[in-house]
Amino acid sequence: MIRETINTVKTPMKRRISYVPKDDDEKKYVEGLEELLKEKRHGDWKLVANMLDISPQAAEKSFLRVYQKNHFESVEALKKVIANRKFLINQI
Repeated sequence: MIRETINTVKTPMKRRISYVPKDDDEKKYVEGLEELLKEKRHGDWKLVANMLDISPQAAEKSFLRVYQKNHFESVEALKKVIANRKFLINQI
């Protein structure tokens, strides 16, 4: 007897940056963070974690929580990972 597969609908996970912007500069900063999340790919948190010598979960949480201990370092590291990937893809 073969079981039938259950059709499920996967909804995209919503990542919420835990910060409410107070002015236009902060709003632009949060929008930039959301753009980085859109460009992020599977495995990027591991690379960021290796760069910062923290766990991948800590890297992701520090990115999502503005003004946490490693927030700005994780943002810069993720920018470098994305830029390196784009550079390597363009080299092919």
